[in-house]
Amino acid sequence: MSLRIRIFIVAVLAVVLASLRGLVPPPASVSGAFGRGSTIVLVHGLGSRAQHWFPVARLLARRHRVVLVDLPGHGLSEMPEPFSLERARVSLDEALAREGRDPVVLVGHSLGGLVAAAEACSRPDRVRALVLVETALRPQVEGKERAAVLEALDRDYQGTLRAEYESYGCDAAQGRALYREVAQLDPAMVRQWVRVALTADLSQRATSLMPPLLVILAPRSWPHGEPWSATADALGYAGVPHVEPLRLEGCGHFVMLDRPADLARAIERFAALPGGAPLAAR
Repeated sequence: MSLRIRIFIVAVLAVVLASLRGLVPPPASVSGAFGRGSTIVLVHGLGSRAQHWFPVARLLARRHRVVLVDLPGHGLSEMPEPFSLERARVSLDEALAREGRDPVVLVGHSLGGLVAAAEACSRPDRVRALVLVETALRPQVEGKERAAVLEALDRDYQGTLRAEYESYGCDAAQGRALYREVAQLDPAMVRQWVRVALTADLSQRATSLMPPLLVILAPRSWPHGEPWSATADALGYAGVPHVEPLRLEGCGHFVMLDRPADLARAIERFAALPGGAPLAAR
């Protein structure tokens, strides 16, 4: 084989390998891992950061190995292009694969919970139990309202973002702090995640979810006096098997900041049950 042909073959292989690498999103970055025991993986939401999990992680790390994973576009996690919920899921899957072969207790907050739920649906072998905190499995706005949200983001990005994130706080001061954090992020990245939140619907896929599921909600998502059946229908949990709902009082959307001890206790209790079985089955 001539030198010219060998060079041509090497060049072709390099192009093929480069294109294949582009098909697989880069793994989500791990911001920290500490503690010993069975693994609990914590995933934050849009505009949040792994540090928001620290109050909960410190408590869980007394008996577990705790891994903090960044969503794509946050921390050191790259944003897959083109972006979709599935590509975000694959990024998380790659990160979990690097953590070992044993299935984990996977915990996700808000949109991080949506990615975690997608992973549990696609790779139940990786997830022993699933905990979703303030996560909706179906879009909470539709039709004209969805279009109005996207239009508002284009017309007044900062104002729309401020109104949304200030409403997430348990009080005005926390709401302002949450807004300041998300306002520092790349608007193009935030818009892509918002589109996922407005369009991705896992409610049907989750009806065949295999790992047991603990759903933890604040009163803002599960109002007092409303039966779980109504909340489950609104958030996309109707028909999901092996689900245990839990409402934590006195908190806003960022439950890990407002009630870290109670949240850690609920996660640990769920993780300790055989196979992560629902609390009601104890």
